[in-house]
Amino acid sequence: MQELRNLNKYYQRLAKTILSQLQLETPNHHVTSGTSRELIWLELFKRLVPKKFKLARSVFIIDSDGHISAEVDIAIYDEQYTPYVFNYGEMQFIPIEAVAAVVQSKSRSMDQSILDNVTKWVETFQCLKPKINSHIRTLKAQNDDSLSQTATRPIFILCTMHSLKNTKFLPDIKRTFDFILHLNEKDELDLITINEEKTLSDWYEELNHYDLKRYDTNYKELRELSKKSIEEAKTTRKLKKLQVKLPRNLSNSESVKQNPLLTFMFQFNQLLMIINNPMFFPHQAYVDMFNNAIKIHKKKECVKRMEASKGDFLLAVYDITGIQDYIFASNYLKENIGASYIVGKMVGKHFVDVLKDRVEKVKTCWAKERDKIFIFDDDIIKAEVVYIGGGNALVIYRDWKLYNEVNRQFAEKVLKESASLTMVTEAIPFSLKEKDGKSYAALYKKLMQKLSDTKAKMMRTKLNQTLPIFAQESFKGDPVTDFIDNKNVSTEQQLKRKAKHGNTVFKEYEKNCVEETEDLKRKKGEDSYIGVVHIDGNGMGQWIDGELADTGEDFTSAIQKHRELSLQITDYFRKTFRDTVDKFVKETDKSTDEKEDKFPLRPLILDGDDVTFICQGDLAIPFTLEFLNQLKNGDFNTQISACAGVAFVHSHFPFNLAYDIAEQCCQNAKRVYYENKPKNDKDEIQECYFDFYLVRGSYVQMMEEQRDNQTYLDPKIYNIEELEELDKLMQRLNNDDETWPHSRLISLYEAYLQGMEAVELVNLEAESRGYVKIEVSDERLLFDALQLRDFGKNRGEEYAEV
Repeated sequence: MQELRNLNKYYQRLAKTILSQLQLETPNHHVTSGTSRELIWLELFKRLVPKKFKLARSVFIIDSDGHISAEVDIAIYDEQYTPYVFNYGEMQFIPIEAVAAVVQSKSRSMDQSILDNVTKWVETFQCLKPKINSHIRTLKAQNDDSLSQTATRPIFILCTMHSLKNTKFLPDIKRTFDFILHLNEKDELDLITINEEKTLSDWYEELNHYDLKRYDTNYKELRELSKKSIEEAKTTRKLKKLQVKLPRNLSNSESVKQNPLLTFMFQFNQLLMIINNPMFFPHQAYVDMFNNAIKIHKKKECVKRMEASKGDFLLAVYDITGIQDYIFASNYLKENIGASYIVGKMVGKHFVDVLKDRVEKVKTCWAKERDKIFIFDDDIIKAEVVYIGGGNALVIYRDWKLYNEVNRQFAEKVLKESASLTMVTEAIPFSLKEKDGKSYAALYKKLMQKLSDTKAKMMRTKLNQTLPIFAQESFKGDPVTDFIDNKNVSTEQQLKRKAKHGNTVFKEYEKNCVEETEDLKRKKGEDSYIGVVHIDGNGMGQWIDGELADTGEDFTSAIQKHRELSLQITDYFRKTFRDTVDKFVKETDKSTDEKEDKFPLRPLILDGDDVTFICQGDLAIPFTLEFLNQLKNGDFNTQISACAGVAFVHSHFPFNLAYDIAEQCCQNAKRVYYENKPKNDKDEIQECYFDFYLVRGSYVQMMEEQRDNQTYLDPKIYNIEELEELDKLMQRLNNDDETWPHSRLISLYEAYLQGMEAVELVNLEAESRGYVKIEVSDERLLFDALQLRDFGKNRGEEYAEV
């Protein structure tokens, strides 16, 4: 084994040789010294990295959306599937899909400015979005993309001469990089491996399916694609196991207990093997990138043409992004309510105000004048609102210049009124003189797809409002700027707390619905469950597209139809919600002045076919069931249905996570809806579906992972009839005269968590004591009723029908 000890010594001597070279400096020539160090690190990595990888200095990383990283000191990339390095003079651009690691080289100094620089340097890579848009030949056939990688990210390595011994910046640096090669206090090369305790499975998900939520509208699809490969990669092995120990006589420092170069070589190459290959190159995505640059040039030509024509127009759409995160940013219901007021007025009031202020001749009364379109017949009209609803505003302009002026002013207004929301807009030119067979329906569909693509490419950046001297609020870490309700608050919180309902749809709920989180609980002071409910209409967009398609090429009649349909949907969903609330609210005794308790529910989003509310946990299922029943059986001119998702969480649980869970449950229900949807007969009754998740304890795994590990029974998505059965069974399980005693129900629930044999034993033991087995149509329904049993207590006593 002497040979292995000699190898260990060799790598330690190599580390000392590297150090001696790094410490050579050229007086008064810092740039020369920096370049020299980069070359030294480059030679070191060439010794440690497999030959399949290429190394390059002073390059930039690019993605197919046209985003470019900061300059990279050393890039480690693979040309196996990506033989493209775009060159522009001396500059090189490497596609993000090919990059395995990026290295940042720093000198001995490490102050706040350098920390800020390296943090921003890493963020420029985290914003790049790899694309799965390739076409490949596998062993058996041709396929689009590979499911083993949906979004890789580079391994981040910092090489510095700084000892990092007593620096206060070390925690921040550790949050930024994966490996740090540095000098210790004895001027020896040392290694810091971040997250050594993470399993290789965690590293696999981190490096091959990185931050899928960045992809917004494509997130759920990518998450589904990644599930199988993540599950197959499960292992408990950790990176820490790949440390190579260092004999004590080879180190001058007690802190050095590993051979830094050998350990780094094994750990780094293990992560490279987890990535294994670069992502298959998405040729189409990069072709689109170059073609989009040509479209920008064409757009400028179109602007000039519109200025000289009276028959050319612009159809523009406006959307506010980040609404859910904004509304659920804290666990203070007063702030959630205020946020919903702000969002509700953003397009309906503030955008209209900007239009009136910016455009001299504009038509905004689209709802009252829904049967008239003025801009096509009157040259004086410079802009006209088509409709406002579903969080969007659709507007026709006469020229690009006016459109851009409104955009700038509205973007400023959004930021001023909300402090963090973002406005997104897209526009498409069209001509009434030269339609080329294009209908309004086709134009609208193209515009909405363009908006969706723009939102998917957006990089949402947080305003840098914080300095080290600022006090910070606890939820988002924003600087404290005001003191309201005996609480230090940020600008965003201050705006939410001072927001008024005005003429928004929420005005009618002020009298009967609660305003404080404490009022959602069964009893004040206890940490009881609340429900976050998200409901979304089924196929409303397709229905509108179909109705608009019937109007042909007549733009005027199509716009009139669009306005009519939008108002119908919004009014129907809002009326159904109002009717459901009325059915649950206690009848007020007019003969007494005694204050009536408020209904423990609060609507936060009522926009188009999108309904989101927060309520007492006991109320979530019966209220949602009643809403879906009324929606399905109500008086609407077509068959209409919706899917609902409910998150049952403790009142201290982060509301933003609760909403994400509710939305995911709603998507699960929608998946079943589309699987069972009648394909031909549009008059056939459409079914509503429901899914829920009960969060117990910490929420450290994804919901689907926790469900898979919960019980041997498959998760169940409920239709209305099954949901009614679940609701009745929850109440029945609270009646000892009709079912088993409380203690036996708990034993049965715990048995389901253990397995089928445990359930059989509990049932046999109960039967031996004279108890009748609980008969249900679906065993999963019984399990769900057992875990939701507490929400069925005292039903009918707390909420009396009017």
